[in-house]
Amino acid sequence: MRSYDLIYNLVSIFYPLQVTSLRTYLAGLDVSITRAYMAVLRFTDRWVQSCTAQSARDDYADALCPGLHLRVSRRGAKTFSVMLRVNQRQLRHTLGRYPHLSLADARAAALAVLRDASENIDPRAPLPDGASTITYSELVDLYVERHLKPNARTWKMIAASLRHSSLRRFHTRAAASITKTELVEVLDRLAATTPQAAVNLLRRFKMLFNWAVDRDMVPVSPCDRIRPPAKTNERDRVLSDEEIAAVWQATAKMPTPYMQMYRMFFLTGQRRAEVSTMRWSEINGDLWVIPREKVKKDRAHAVPLTKAALAVLKTLPRYGDDGYLFTTTAGEKPTSGFTKTRERLKALSGTSGWTIHDIRRTVRSKLAELGVPREVARKVLNHEDGKVDRIYNRHEYLAEKREALEKWEKVLTRDISYRDR
Repeated sequence: MRSYDLIYNLVSIFYPLQVTSLRTYLAGLDVSITRAYMAVLRFTDRWVQSCTAQSARDDYADALCPGLHLRVSRRGAKTFSVMLRVNQRQLRHTLGRYPHLSLADARAAALAVLRDASENIDPRAPLPDGASTITYSELVDLYVERHLKPNARTWKMIAASLRHSSLRRFHTRAAASITKTELVEVLDRLAATTPQAAVNLLRRFKMLFNWAVDRDMVPVSPCDRIRPPAKTNERDRVLSDEEIAAVWQATAKMPTPYMQMYRMFFLTGQRRAEVSTMRWSEINGDLWVIPREKVKKDRAHAVPLTKAALAVLKTLPRYGDDGYLFTTTAGEKPTSGFTKTRERLKALSGTSGWTIHDIRRTVRSKLAELGVPREVARKVLNHEDGKVDRIYNRHEYLAEKREALEKWEKVLTRDISYRDR
């Protein structure tokens, strides 16, 4: 009996469920007795999380991603690595430890390393002079903790963008090894489907790498002289009176909490994230105070609630004093799925081509039509005229904002929303 036949039979006894084509694998590689003890499995998150070593150190190969290996020690350490050939030499390149490196990220990183190896690029080659060995994932973590969290209210959104699934190939790479060509490739692919997202990602890349350069974490920024991957136009879409009426009436056919949420977009003119994450604790009588943490400005924003707005809120179930208003999880989490519900509302209303932010722009335009002073209209939507205005004009315009929203409520509920279509 050949050595790998014996190994196959032994391994099959201990791993009867997940061993796949081990005989072919061993024979094809013509491996030695030592290397033949490796089982070929189709890795799953559940298996990686629960697997334990049967000896001092066990090695497994992923059947789904050839070249990806997992080494499990008796002490429980689990390390991903990738086997590759560079210049006719077989190498093992360590990717990282589980669970800090997930299975999905390990597969993506392995494919990226193998892609480079096909061009005889050694992942273990020394970095440029002055470059740090910090990985892209580690750099993003430091950037989020040291810079974004203390300074950016939208840090979660920026962090999610920098950790996007399309960037998995970079996660275990040294940040200094990422090239301009690679970033352009990612941005161009994203721009083909979502141009604005690609433009935003480039801006965040530049912020990240400039921050790293300032701290000598990377010698140069790979974003230098990369132009925006797409041309974006500032939207100027405003809904007509007929469209406002159609959408408002169609909200009555939407289930709770979507009917109420969309009506609050129209009645208050506030941002999507501010309305959709409303909590009962933010409402005091007929006043909604949006906390500082949720707004773009540096202070809380007070929004007077009109009779129509209060009537809408009364139709919502209340889940505790601090629960979310617009929720499908009994107040634990705010609702999501904006694209799906918006498209459903468009179909019900027979309208098209608008976004939730266009509703906000429509409210601003209607306030101007009603003769509301520019200063007051900007305060309603929580816009500022500039730094000087923000510092010296501390007047809240509460009475003026209430009067403006009541004018808009009257036009919306009496003159527009009930007109014949």
